[in-house]
Amino acid sequence: MKFNKIATLTTMVLSGMYLTQCTTVQAPMANAQAATNQHQYPATRTHQSKEDRFLTGETGRPENLSSEGRANFSVHSGAKVDDGIDHYFGEKVVDKYRWFEELDHISPEYAKETNEERQRNFIGTRSESDIPNGQMDNRALKSLQKIDENRPVSEITQWVDAQNAGSRGYVNNIPFVDKVRQNVESLYAREHLIRKSPVKAGGELKLFRGEDTNTRMVYIDGNGVEKLLWSEADSKRHLTNGDMYVNESGSHVVLLLSSGYADSDQVKLHVYETATGKEVGRPVIVGRQIDSRGLAVEWLDDDTFFYSDMATNPGTILRRDLNKKRFDDPIEVHWSHINAGITSMGLEGDDKRYMIINIFVGQDAFVIKDLKTGKLYRPYSQKQADKNREYAEHFVLASFVHLDTKTGDLWLISGENDEQHGELIKTNIHNLKQREVVVPVNTAYDQMEEAVYHKEGPGYFLIKYSKDGQNRVILTDAKGNPLKDLTPNAVGEITDLFSYVAGETEIDSKSTDVKSGDESHLSFRFQNPITPRTVYKYSISKGEFIDVRRRDLFPFNHNDYEIKLVKYKSKDGTEIPMSISYKKGTVLNGKNPTLMLAYGGFAVKDTANFSLRNAPWLEHGGVFARPHLRGGAEYGETWHEQGKFQNKLNVFDDFEAAADYLTANGYTSPEYLAIIGGSNGGLLVGASMTLNPEKYRVAFPQVGVLDMLRHDQRFYKGIWDGEYGSAYDNKEMYRYLKSYSPYHNVRAGVCYPSTLVMTSKRDDRVLPFHSYKFAAALQENQSCANPTLLFADEDQGHGARTPAASKEAMTLVTAFGFHEMGIKDVPVVARPTVEELKGEKWLKEEAEAAAKKQAK
Repeated sequence: MKFNKIATLTTMVLSGMYLTQCTTVQAPMANAQAATNQHQYPATRTHQSKEDRFLTGETGRPENLSSEGRANFSVHSGAKVDDGIDHYFGEKVVDKYRWFEELDHISPEYAKETNEERQRNFIGTRSESDIPNGQMDNRALKSLQKIDENRPVSEITQWVDAQNAGSRGYVNNIPFVDKVRQNVESLYAREHLIRKSPVKAGGELKLFRGEDTNTRMVYIDGNGVEKLLWSEADSKRHLTNGDMYVNESGSHVVLLLSSGYADSDQVKLHVYETATGKEVGRPVIVGRQIDSRGLAVEWLDDDTFFYSDMATNPGTILRRDLNKKRFDDPIEVHWSHINAGITSMGLEGDDKRYMIINIFVGQDAFVIKDLKTGKLYRPYSQKQADKNREYAEHFVLASFVHLDTKTGDLWLISGENDEQHGELIKTNIHNLKQREVVVPVNTAYDQMEEAVYHKEGPGYFLIKYSKDGQNRVILTDAKGNPLKDLTPNAVGEITDLFSYVAGETEIDSKSTDVKSGDESHLSFRFQNPITPRTVYKYSISKGEFIDVRRRDLFPFNHNDYEIKLVKYKSKDGTEIPMSISYKKGTVLNGKNPTLMLAYGGFAVKDTANFSLRNAPWLEHGGVFARPHLRGGAEYGETWHEQGKFQNKLNVFDDFEAAADYLTANGYTSPEYLAIIGGSNGGLLVGASMTLNPEKYRVAFPQVGVLDMLRHDQRFYKGIWDGEYGSAYDNKEMYRYLKSYSPYHNVRAGVCYPSTLVMTSKRDDRVLPFHSYKFAAALQENQSCANPTLLFADEDQGHGARTPAASKEAMTLVTAFGFHEMGIKDVPVVARPTVEELKGEKWLKEEAEAAAKKQAK
């Protein structure tokens, strides 16, 4: 059984609106010439107002939500004078750009209110009882709001809009920007299949992104006639999990939709009838964007499905019956039964009697519910789970592999004997104390991550391991003896392990890579920075791959590039792995435009996946490097610990050492090196460019945490404090945070790299004031002609979430980066055709299928 895992960090905070007057400091105006050395920046106020609107509730949360999840503020806090001056252990810190923290409202609920509603609700927004479940909203006293339909745009919005105009103007004046834009557009101008699912009445359901980048769901009947059921553009709602959930016959489909891209935007569950496209029943609020990892849907039969509720009781599973005229969905699994967040679920057995519920308890785990008896099985040690590790996904607790529903035999990956590496064990749900090690710990790899059982012949396992930040996939027999390494490349990410046994495995909506007539095989998907997702099918009986084909037909020619994995030493001698990608034939002369991306935090394994966003850099002749820094989880808990709290400087040292390696080995030089990272990676870029500005030519801090003294004053305190620490912890922590805080390390008289700070006005995970303050400080203090620009997307969330926003970001990064390195021109990329990407075997299959259809 296949489960999708979506790694998601943290939660959100909404913001408020502030109006005032402005004085000076200067981001390039719209008519600025890209080639000129003098940049005129919009005026920026450098003094603070008297009242901190945050503490009076302007960006606070409604009282019925204020106690949720580590919030360290309340809407009932009284007014407080805020002059932008803070005191830490006897030291005074003046923050003259504090006013950027008084952000505009981003809540769609607020935006929809009328004057009458604001007058009725004395505090300026809906009364708490009127706020839909799961909807966060901003609060402000009536006296702080101007009740006016045509209220003026705030100072911050005016300033950001001027910055955006200047940044766009600068990039639009780059001589080769139209070629970059053309190349980026052509990357997306190809239909992209998300999922197909057969319909028993004839035909199929198809979910895809069209050449116009609009996502659609269509029903194609047996005669090939296409009927539009849902469109992102028409509905003005987007797919939260990027997928559809189809019942057995294909008569109905569930979509999880949201009207916004911020973490706090609501997600609703919608049911559609395939034959008519009509919506069945009312949509249900199931959570928010930030909850996407915990939103799951699983069909029991044609008329009944289960879904997780993250809006009212996170961790609760409800049952919906389509035959009911009025829905009153009963609870199937209450959150108190599992006391954990749900990540996905599936049903096992011919009668779908057993529900496998994947959960998150600090580490990934699962429980099994017998839908017939109601009994719940927990096949892991509760004592081990109760160690209460924050973001401990790098530890192994329990991962489902296979359940024999007739005998109750259960195979799982367990960390009970070695939580760092994990091993495959066998037990029985009727006697969970019975444990047998099938595949023992293999220290040649860093961790056992996933496995699937294959029932052909005597039985086999396909096991995925991690190694140096990459994946390996190993075939073993039923007793765990290794038979063959099936890994396509030493650099890459492997997902979607699947077993297909002809005549036994049902082809349904989950079997995306299986075709009617396929022989028995094991399959997986492989990708890396130069290879879009590719499906590999391996035949046990033939002992070879029987099919290898692209899953994603993006018009990117992977055969033109090569990739390698290297290791280099950081300042303290620690070995760090890094993947390097470039065009075949690239000369290592130190003059290759190079983009280095990293993250290094929150125990996140920074896997080497393919991303369209990095493709233009490679296509224009650049080098793409991805070091796996400490702070992540590539080598377990120790690796994470060495990059958090007062070890955070190790992460920046690792990044600097990666730059030195690339320079020493001829890939690039400081004049041709750009660095990029988002969120915690934005902090990495901001710290690196301020601590070692001479190492880099261009910097792209994206949606970054850039004010480390106040990082926990506008967010869930525990999230940040658990990784970085707080400036109020003690004097040592305050000084340590200040020593690398990007905003506090911008100095007058220093030449910083050419910089494009990127964020979104509606980012409610890392609020955009971090980027605003940092950009303003750079513009005030930059001592050389290198431009320091800001770009804030209008309606995205924590990063670009739509093709349109992604395309603009890709154009800005590629054109700005190459131009600042002195590149004078770029080629127009010749795109491979769909036929070239499919290959002879695929085209032959399509021709045979068309001929059969014609014969009928």
